[in-house]
Amino acid sequence: MRDEENKIDTNEVEETNGMSNMNEIKDMNESNDLYDMNEDETMEGGTTSTIVKMANIIFSPKEAFKAIKSKPNWLIPLLITMLAPIVYYLVCWGQFEVTMIQEIEKQLEGSGQVMTESMMELPLTIAKVSTFVFTPIGVIIGMLLVAAYYFVACKIAKSQVGFKQIFSMTVHIGILSIFTWLIMMVMTLLAGEMPAVTVTSLSSLLPESMNGSVLSAVLAPIEVISLWSLYITFLGLRIVAQLSKKAASITVGLAFIFGASISVITVLLTNLTSSMQM
Repeated sequence: MRDEENKIDTNEVEETNGMSNMNEIKDMNESNDLYDMNEDETMEGGTTSTIVKMANIIFSPKEAFKAIKSKPNWLIPLLITMLAPIVYYLVCWGQFEVTMIQEIEKQLEGSGQVMTESMMELPLTIAKVSTFVFTPIGVIIGMLLVAAYYFVACKIAKSQVGFKQIFSMTVHIGILSIFTWLIMMVMTLLAGEMPAVTVTSLSSLLPESMNGSVLSAVLAPIEVISLWSLYITFLGLRIVAQLSKKAASITVGLAFIFGASISVITVLLTNLTSSMQM
């Protein structure tokens, strides 16, 4: 009997040891799975993640904003946004010069002066330097101002979002401006001169005689790429800053109204200055 009891106890110990070994193997497998998952996440957060995020702004903005919220990088998309107008002016500089000459001729018509080659040399040189020096600076300042507006709006809405996240969101959305520059480039090369208005805005539907009018300024902000950017911004505020639909809508709506107001005020001041010179 005692031998049988010892045999039973030995079997129980072996079964217990077997179960312990199986549990240890299971725990090791789970640890390895977690390690593999963390390794995959690390790889996704590497150099390719920036490219993926920029592409997702166009094809899958919600996924892009989720990534921006966790890892708000901004350098590469900012550089691309800065380079877009520079590439446009490099390709279309001849057409830009033609447009400038036409504008100067219009200004000289009323004064009775005749434009000479020497008169054109200085303005064209200044335009070339200012375009390639100040355009990138203008892009950076513009991005910072837009991000500052959205950051303040988010704080008013009691969001816990950081400025770096909002700036990253703003810069990534700025990638959409590449489409505007590409369209402008095609239209400029086809027409042989720079278009007076953006061809993707409602102001392009007005007759040429109304270019520079108040109505043209009112319709100019109603532009395909700009409206697309506003919608993407709405999604970004909802995901990155976790704003409510109402708060995000008000924030984006005020940004649109402010931009349209600046457009109208600029035209009014330009027309007022022109009338005073006459």
